[in-house]
Amino acid sequence: MPTRSTAPRNPTGASITGALLISTLLAGCSAVPQPTSLATAELEASTPGVSWCGTLVLPSKWQDGTPVGGLSDLGWDEDESMLFLVSDRGWLHRARLDFTGSGELRDYQPLDTYPLRSRQGSILESERSDAESLVLENARDGVRGNTQLVIGFEGDARWQRFYPSGLAGEAPHRSARLADTQPNAGLEGLADLPGFGLIGGIESSPEGWPDTLTRLFTLDGEHEWRYPLASDTNSALTALEALDGDLLVLERAYTPPASVVINLRRAALAKNGSVTVTDLARLSNGEGWSVDNFEGLTRIGDGRYLMVSDDNFSLLQRTLLSCFTIDEANAS
Repeated sequence: MPTRSTAPRNPTGASITGALLISTLLAGCSAVPQPTSLATAELEASTPGVSWCGTLVLPSKWQDGTPVGGLSDLGWDEDESMLFLVSDRGWLHRARLDFTGSGELRDYQPLDTYPLRSRQGSILESERSDAESLVLENARDGVRGNTQLVIGFEGDARWQRFYPSGLAGEAPHRSARLADTQPNAGLEGLADLPGFGLIGGIESSPEGWPDTLTRLFTLDGEHEWRYPLASDTNSALTALEALDGDLLVLERAYTPPASVVINLRRAALAKNGSVTVTDLARLSNGEGWSVDNFEGLTRIGDGRYLMVSDDNFSLLQRTLLSCFTIDEANAS
C-alpha cells in the first residue's frame, strides 16, 4: 500500500489543493462521518455503466478513541445487514449503514472493533497482523449467525478463517502461489466466484514476471491466471469482488509525489487460464476526481458496491467510503 507525503495536486490550481487539504484536516478532526463526493455531478455522469450513490469521509478515530484508518478491505453480511472492515494494523471493525430513500449512502454507524487474534486468543502482532483482503462466507444464505471471514495477509503471506469476533477459527493456509510475491505486494484481493470458489489476487507482479502482469488463482490450487494490469504507471491490484459470474477488479496507480488513478475493471476468467478484461471506469485526480488510496471492495446488493480507501494514518489522506452501481446495459 503506498504512502505519500504531499497532498494530491490538481491541475486547476493550488487554491483547490489548499481547499482539499483544509477539508481533509477538518474531516479528520471530526468524530462523525462527513458526506462528500468524488467529483462534480457532470464528471460523475461521465462514467457510462457506473453510477455513484454517495461518499462519506470517515474520521481518523471515533469519540472513544477507536482508530479508523488503515482500512484495507471490507465485506457485506447481507443476512445481518452489517459491514465488516479490516485494517492493516490487524483491527476488525463492524458497522451499520444508512441509505436515503433514493439509495444514497447517508451515514455509517460504528458498532464495535476487535483485534484479530490467533486460535489461542493472542492478539496478532507485527507483520502477522497485516490484513489486506477479506471475503465473507455464508453471508447471503438466509441464515443468521453462521458467517465466517476469510482474511488474506500480506507480510506473512497467507489466508485464514476468522469468526465475526476476530478470533481465528482455523490454522493459516499458505500456498506456493504466494511464495514469490514481492515485499508489500501480497494477497491484496479475495473473492468468492461461482464455478471457481475462493479466488485470490496478488497486488503486483510476482518475482520474475513482467510488471504488466499479476497472478489470480483459486485458493484450492486448481486454477491460475495471468491478469493484465491497467496501463497506468505503477498500477496494482487492490481488491476483488464477484460481478455476475465475472470478477470486478479494483486497481490503484500511484506515481509520486501525488498522482492517483483508480480503475474499475471487469475480468472474465476461463478454465483454460485465459482472461478477458473490460475497463468500466477510470478515475484520475489529474482529471478532476477527488480519489484516494482505494484498497477495499464489496458487493452490497445486485449491481451495487462499496469501496474504501486506506489513509495510511496520514493527515494528508482520507478514509473514503464510496457507493456505486454497475449498469450492465451501459457498461463499456
